[in-house]
Amino acid sequence: MAAIITPGNVTLGTFQPSRAITVGPNASTKNLSGAGPGFGIRGDYGLTNFDIPNVFHFSGGYELPFGKTRRFLSGSSGVTNGLVGDWSLIWSATVQGGQPITVGCSANATSGTGCNALVLPGKSPTSGPHNVDRFLNAAAFTQPCVLGGPVDAPIPILDQPSGCTPLTGLAALGGSPARVAGPGFRRLDLSLFKDFRFAERFRLQFRWEFFNIFNHPNFNAPGFGDAAIPGSLDFKSPNFGKIGSTRDSPNDPRQIQFALKLYY
Repeated sequence: MAAIITPGNVTLGTFQPSRAITVGPNASTKNLSGAGPGFGIRGDYGLTNFDIPNVFHFSGGYELPFGKTRRFLSGSSGVTNGLVGDWSLIWSATVQGGQPITVGCSANATSGTGCNALVLPGKSPTSGPHNVDRFLNAAAFTQPCVLGGPVDAPIPILDQPSGCTPLTGLAALGGSPARVAGPGFRRLDLSLFKDFRFAERFRLQFRWEFFNIFNHPNFNAPGFGDAAIPGSLDFKSPNFGKIGSTRDSPNDPRQIQFALKLYY
């Protein structure tokens, strides 16, 4: 954290790197653990679904240097000072990374266990348009083949499902969870204040406030939110990678408001 405080200026900046790891997607559930002797928890070990790797906050307030006793137009008074003096700028900005996404298998390789998709070597899970219609790249994912044969010596059934990778042992349960980062978050709120001083005790403040001033949408990850699209986390589905909602309901468009506040 860093803070700058000077006459008429207060600035605060914080940066927080973090890494939240668990054996279940939300720190209270398990996916694959207990699938067999010797499996332990390592197959479930990965980022939690609330992990945010980097968070940056920048906020502050600045008294504009115009008007009586200020740097510019310091000798103004009356109407002139009433127009140009006592203005302040307030801001609050947030920039943070995306929360992790776990892509599951389109079909479990075994009964009674979970299965996470595998990322193909040399393929990027986010290549392509990387937008609300296709945030993820289906061509980067595959899964272990379904196991068949004797219970004590199962073997992978080739091309079931199509394009699968034949694996045996614990590898047949797929990859680790939370392997892809979801959309990040960016927002800037800005306010402009003007003070009108009537006496030593009374002050009327005009407030012009902009929330999400750049009108920037912050999207949920595919498969998340109240309007999640069915199949958006199934790499075999035509809806794979589609985003159905924003993180701040309902959509959090730019908002502008005016207010008067009396101090006494």
